[in-house]
Amino acid sequence: MRIRLPLTLAIIDGFLVGVGKSAFVVPLDMVLECIELSEADRKAADTRNYVNLRGEVLPFVRLRDQFEVKAAAGKRENIVVVQYGGQKAGFVVDELMGEFQTVIKPLGNVFRNLRGISGSTILGTGEVALILDVPTLVQLAVARDEQMAMHGA
Repeated sequence: MRIRLPLTLAIIDGFLVGVGKSAFVVPLDMVLECIELSEADRKAADTRNYVNLRGEVLPFVRLRDQFEVKAAAGKRENIVVVQYGGQKAGFVVDELMGEFQTVIKPLGNVFRNLRGISGSTILGTGEVALILDVPTLVQLAVARDEQMAMHGA
């Protein structure tokens, strides 16, 4: 019997979040904070892609929409505030599941061009979680916010 081990193994500290029945991992070193989206912000967020976070405009991406998650939204929504390259953005999720270390697995050829995903991991339950490509998603959120500002939305 022969066992083949990879020469390099990428392990990251991640923050696990849930959207519907899907699980996603946000690299922990990019997470600033997590906040609950208030009822007023939830209603306002239906027509815009940003919230007021202590006097600062925070553009966000709804992971449900970005990755076409079909399950109904939960009664509660949270925003995971991340920072990359001096820019902040938020990811709207249903559930905050906590920190853990994860082994990054490369995406197969079918999923290689999936925008906003950098890899995958297998959770202790056997479920697959996708690792978010934070730089791409932050750029997407900021670009949407700038586009809305230009059009006077």
